[in-house]
Amino acid sequence: MPDHTLKLKNGLILGYAEYGDPQGTVMFYYHGWPSARVQGALIDETAKKYGLRIIAPDRPGIGLSEFQPKRTLMDWPDTLDQLAAHVGADKFHVLGWSGGGPYVLVTAKAMPERVLTATICCGAPPLKFLGYQHVSWVYRLMIHLRGPFPGLLALVLRMGKVISSGQPDRAPLKWFMPMLGKEDRRVLADPHFFSVVRQGIIEALSRGPRMVISDADIYLSEWGFEVGQIGTLIHFWHGKEDRNISWKYSEQISKIMPRVTTHWLEEDGHYSLPITHIDRIIGHALGKS
Repeated sequence: MPDHTLKLKNGLILGYAEYGDPQGTVMFYYHGWPSARVQGALIDETAKKYGLRIIAPDRPGIGLSEFQPKRTLMDWPDTLDQLAAHVGADKFHVLGWSGGGPYVLVTAKAMPERVLTATICCGAPPLKFLGYQHVSWVYRLMIHLRGPFPGLLALVLRMGKVISSGQPDRAPLKWFMPMLGKEDRRVLADPHFFSVVRQGIIEALSRGPRMVISDADIYLSEWGFEVGQIGTLIHFWHGKEDRNISWKYSEQISKIMPRVTTHWLEEDGHYSLPITHIDRIIGHALGKS
């Protein structure tokens, strides 16, 4: 089994999964929201091809990881430092999908001398400053419920877990599939890819919706650093048919950063981009494509 745990200095348990080449160079994979360590399975084969050992941690409160009260994004580098020491990685690659994007940025900001490459696919932006107009109506609904109706938001998340447990070609899940673009629907029609995405949602909610809500609060808060001051080279990838998080956010962020490469794919969405093009994405970061 790929699952492992680590006891942190604060006494809390951090869970993570391993994929790829066990003897390879470490790449930390930061999962999306709501998701968990199991999402790292999507890059298992590509990681083996490129000689990468994927370490995919659950964020605190998610999956195997215990809840960390009053957590901020700036707490992550210390957690990562302990995890890196545990797996024997002095230097490493980082890759984040969707909600994992901010964790790539804070890693690059806090540990530039240790980051070999940094890549963000369909990344979540600092919503507190850029606003909510370019996220899906589902995300906007959850954001508006967060303050005045947290109990209702928890119910929505529980319903989402039930709906996600179904099949994409059967009700009620098939009623939601038209919300996605053509390429996203194509990718999620594949049983393997759909199973990994679904299991990530189930794992994320295994400790209850309050933990998932707390994880989401990071995106709505002040991050504690200026993205424009990050000197590490960041590779941005985003599909223009992403209906979850618009590519316009990545474009805005990339324009104020000193060292970036940008890749805006015309026909891809939130799921199809990292799944369909993962070989190209990792190959580009490693300078092999």
